[in-house]
Amino acid sequence: MEEDFDNIDQSSSGGTKSRTKGISEFFLVIRDRWLLSIALALPFSLGYVYVKFQDTEFFQSSSSFRLIPPPAVLNLQKVDRDTQVQGLVAKHREGLNSQELRASVVQRIADNPESKSIMLAPYLREGIPVGIDATISYSISVSPPSDGRPRFTISSTSRSAKGAMLVADVVQAEYEKLHKSRKSQQVESVRNLLENLLSQSITKESKLSEEMSAYKKELGLPFIEDEKKDTSVRKSQYSSEITSSKLEQIKIDSLLRQVLQIQARIGTRANSSRSNDIDNDIALIKDFFEIDAIENFGSVPNLRKTLYDLEKARKRYAEGSPGYLERHPEMLKNARQVHEVKNSLITEVTLAIEDLKDKRLQLIAQEQEFQQAMGKVQSDSMKLSDIEEWLTNKSRELTVVRGSTDQIQRRLNEVRIEQALPSEQEEPLHKEQFAFLPGSPFTPNKANIRNTGMYIFFGLFLAIPICLEFVDNRVKSPFDVEVFIGKDLIAGIPKISEVDEIQRPLIVGNDLDDGLTESFRSMYSRIQMNSHTDYPKTILITSAIPSEGKSLISANLAYSCANHGRKTILVDFDLRRPGLHKFCDLDNKRGLVSLVNEVLTSQDTIGDSLAETAKEIHPNLFILPSGGKTRAATEMLEQKEFDVVHAELRKQYDVIIVDSPPIGLFPDSLAIARKVDEVLFVTRYGKVSRKVAKNLVENLEATGVNVLGVVLNDLPQKKTPGYYYSGYYGYGYFRYKYYNKYYGKDKGEEVSFNNQT
Repeated sequence: MEEDFDNIDQSSSGGTKSRTKGISEFFLVIRDRWLLSIALALPFSLGYVYVKFQDTEFFQSSSSFRLIPPPAVLNLQKVDRDTQVQGLVAKHREGLNSQELRASVVQRIADNPESKSIMLAPYLREGIPVGIDATISYSISVSPPSDGRPRFTISSTSRSAKGAMLVADVVQAEYEKLHKSRKSQQVESVRNLLENLLSQSITKESKLSEEMSAYKKELGLPFIEDEKKDTSVRKSQYSSEITSSKLEQIKIDSLLRQVLQIQARIGTRANSSRSNDIDNDIALIKDFFEIDAIENFGSVPNLRKTLYDLEKARKRYAEGSPGYLERHPEMLKNARQVHEVKNSLITEVTLAIEDLKDKRLQLIAQEQEFQQAMGKVQSDSMKLSDIEEWLTNKSRELTVVRGSTDQIQRRLNEVRIEQALPSEQEEPLHKEQFAFLPGSPFTPNKANIRNTGMYIFFGLFLAIPICLEFVDNRVKSPFDVEVFIGKDLIAGIPKISEVDEIQRPLIVGNDLDDGLTESFRSMYSRIQMNSHTDYPKTILITSAIPSEGKSLISANLAYSCANHGRKTILVDFDLRRPGLHKFCDLDNKRGLVSLVNEVLTSQDTIGDSLAETAKEIHPNLFILPSGGKTRAATEMLEQKEFDVVHAELRKQYDVIIVDSPPIGLFPDSLAIARKVDEVLFVTRYGKVSRKVAKNLVENLEATGVNVLGVVLNDLPQKKTPGYYYSGYYGYGYFRYKYYNKYYGKDKGEEVSFNNQT
């Protein structure tokens, strides 16, 4: 199933039609398996109802108190009304659920023979030995206060109606007595306990405050947030300095790499020049002036300008009128000055390079210092973090202790107020409702059980067929064809029950069934829509396994093509088990195999041989039997003689329909698929798995042939209406319900197409 659902995704992404099942299709699925659904759902639902009806009957009764807080509390003290009521509710709920009250109830019923007999009677009738304690069951609930007056409801359950009423009445009476006797003792005990707890909580609170204060003084950190901000600022500054230093190093490294490249070029030119004079040295170091740091270093700019001026003056001396000779005093002086400037320039360039190296070393040292400082800051940050975590934990503990102190103080004040009240103003519990005698058991609730049983039945009735549909991975619907296989549904042929099996290939030819004839006409129209090939064309009909009806489809499709005016030939290529010749009472002595063999002897007369061999069985329809059996079909296809026969067929006929063996068993269909124009894949309802059908269709597509689509054969009668009335191809629905109503039963007035023409 997982592989099938993967196929849905692949077909959707591949551009094929993708859709989900509609409600109508799920109704068809349910209708297909309604008997099985009822057979499975009904026992489950009836079994549930039967089992639940056998549950032991229990009766329920209830009694209640209404709590009315004394108004004197509100007059004497400014106490919040809701808080006061909640405290009283909690106290009485605790008392009603106490084991002491339960023990009192059990003892009172056990001491009264009549009450004991009522409680034990249902168990004694069934012969179940049980103690009185096991027969008593009750629960307490509190309704929301109305005007500050909450209600306590005592709900009791028992195997008998009198027992339920008895328990509710005894619990109500016993709690009223128990509450009055315990009140004064409880209040004093609670007051002493709360005072001790308050003293301990205050002591713990003071100890925690002193401990935190001493810890801060010891570390000299009265305000840890300021220290954290200072550490953060320093960390940011050091990080910025480290980043700046690294960037400067990167720049200087880049300049030094340029220097190395220039030095390499200078070395090459120096080796090629034998001159060692100063002029040659100046020419070699001019490349360094490409670097801004060297060009603008120290007195390099001034020296370059001075050198330029001297060289300009020398040129003026030499080219002036009269021009100076080399030994002229001015020329000698100029040469001496130029020499000095060039020496200085070489020296400055060397110093500039050394300066870059020194700066790089300084930056490295600076970066290391900042890294050390950053490490110290990180260490300080970790220490501050530990300190802060310790203080946070202590602060949280102090908050909890203070909250506890406040709660204890409030509760102690309430107890003191309650103790100070006069006894006549204690909160009274008024009996609001007395226990009643139940008329019928509350469980089992037969109405609810019946409704639940119906829900189970309908749920299983719907779920079983749908689940079985998802588990069943066979091709059974247009949804399977279009979504899982990924191909168009060309037609759906209903199950043929009114036509003899031997006559079924002649349904269209002899007009044996109007509805089925319309189905094959619709198939022809759909093939025309999906076809990409002009006439003449060769259509291969194949299926996955035997007995899927491909020969039936082939024959009736051939009749449909012939009826539409196309000269058609039906070729039996099932060379392993030929059978098309049988439905038209022909022998199988001559046919396709014999024609291929005749090409070996006389290729020129193949046209006449084909005309003699092919038998006309219907106007415009011819049949070419297999001409024998052979297991070497694929070898025959590879012979050029077969191509000659195929070419002759295309010359003489408009449509060549080839009936081939099942593609899932033999390679014959795949072999001939390479030579035909189009393929029609036939599958029978519920016969082949979706994965197998998809793989076989993909194998056909791998040959390069155009797969027209899929014909779903042998559809059950109950499937046909939904599939075709919902818009799928074919007229199965109208065949069974509307065809005769539309056309009428009197066929004598019908005029044939040929007569009209």
